[in-house]
Amino acid sequence: MVDKLDKYIDSYSKEWYQAFLLLLMAGTPGIFNAIQISSYVFLVDKPSYWCDIPVLKAAGWSDQMLLNVSTPHQNYSSNKIEECSYYDRNYSLFAKNGYNWSMNNLETASSKPCQYYRYSNRESVVTEWDLVCDNVAKKSNIQAAIAFGKFIGGLLFGSISDIYGRKFAFNLAALIYMFSGPSAALMDSYVLFLIARFLIGVAGSGIYESSYTILTELTSGKTRTLLCLLMNMAYPIGYVLLSIIAYYVRPWRMLLLALSLPMFGLLIQCWFLPESPKWLMSQGRKRQAWEVMTKLVPSAVHANKDDDDEDMVEIRKSKKSQGKCKEFLSTFTTLFSTWDLSAKTSISFSCGFVCGLSYYVIALNGDNITADRYIYVALNGVVEGLAYLSTIPLLLYVGRKIAVSGLFFASGILQLALLTIPQENANFLLIVALLGKFCVSAVFSVSLLYISELYPTTIRNTGLGTSLTISQIGSVIAPYVVELLGAKAWYIPSTVCGVLGIFVSSLVLMLPETKGTVLPDTLEDMKITRSVKFTNCCKF
Repeated sequence: MVDKLDKYIDSYSKEWYQAFLLLLMAGTPGIFNAIQISSYVFLVDKPSYWCDIPVLKAAGWSDQMLLNVSTPHQNYSSNKIEECSYYDRNYSLFAKNGYNWSMNNLETASSKPCQYYRYSNRESVVTEWDLVCDNVAKKSNIQAAIAFGKFIGGLLFGSISDIYGRKFAFNLAALIYMFSGPSAALMDSYVLFLIARFLIGVAGSGIYESSYTILTELTSGKTRTLLCLLMNMAYPIGYVLLSIIAYYVRPWRMLLLALSLPMFGLLIQCWFLPESPKWLMSQGRKRQAWEVMTKLVPSAVHANKDDDDEDMVEIRKSKKSQGKCKEFLSTFTTLFSTWDLSAKTSISFSCGFVCGLSYYVIALNGDNITADRYIYVALNGVVEGLAYLSTIPLLLYVGRKIAVSGLFFASGILQLALLTIPQENANFLLIVALLGKFCVSAVFSVSLLYISELYPTTIRNTGLGTSLTISQIGSVIAPYVVELLGAKAWYIPSTVCGVLGIFVSSLVLMLPETKGTVLPDTLEDMKITRSVKFTNCCKF
């Protein structure tokens, strides 16, 4: 039964205009994901700031006059002011007697932390909630909220998709996206803003996983390889669009609205994106599976499509008797139900973690190389686009395993190579950093396809979703790796990522090759697929 379904899926895949429409519907959410993830760079733009003295501003003093009487300079530079402290003086007396008198009667005074702040412009969330000095950690929370949301979304939507369906998961995530995106722009409360960012992360993770799985299960062979790789092109497109929009729309609320309102276009996908027939079949809903397949391929008729096989009826009865909560939890434990699945899951998690960690460590180090945020984000998009395009011929002619392992190894070597480059050679550092970004982006794209092919249909989205979730752990801790370990020595973060990349490349060699194989549908099918072995290191 499933074999015949695969035949019609293969027929559907060969109709290029249908495959293109499927790619368009499944890939568009990736543009919004990229925009929302990277919008942080522009939302937290830190302008020049100093301690404000309201009584002096009320007396009509200019900013420079206020700085001259209230602000100390840093010990190592007479040109740089102390942004977080000011002199403890009688400013009411200064306001009463005027600026000239105050300058002639300045006395030595101790410093104390700022009570109020003044900014050169007020176009970012930093100025909205004074996220400077002692509150600077709150700025990092804005990105941590969306990363944690993606972590939770990966956990939740993987199982939601496997239990309730790919399209249900997609529609639910799209609705959360359309609500939380514009809401973030309207929040006056810092806490509510973080909640909105968290929901954006949850939705972004859910919508990407479900659409990627639909694309995987509705295509086959080289078409599946090509479309899954092209789907990731949505991310570099999003980065470039973000740079352009952010350049022309500077106030953060207007920027978020400009970035979020187009999300309502996802209603088109909610209506037209099909459910996965393979998922329906795996759930014992054979008639619905053939109804969906017939809409996609009119010739897909089946003599017994109105009747369910006895095995399929048993599947439904079993799932119903389990209860949804128990089934929800069982999808996670199934990933470790056999030694082979445990090994595949552990290696998949390692790939996800190192990808997430390396991606953001490189991004943070690269941001310190160039001062122009708009150009740097756009360059990241261009490099990612080239990386994703390069994987197309790579996977068409090279196996999944050697591609993933080789790219991890190359990214590790490039990150270790930063050790040999002097810090003052900024241009060369930028080139190597972008080359590292190239490899990490490419391996992320290839490993997603590889991981999705390692699991059967019944737990495929859970396996892919949890791997993406683990990658979010890497993205969450990456800033701390850069800040804490980088404070000891600038090269430690990239060295850690380089060593981990080479280590994971060796683990991947133990996995079986999946190129040209039929995707397993059930755990029973896993018994006839190749398992994880040390001897696989010699098989390509």
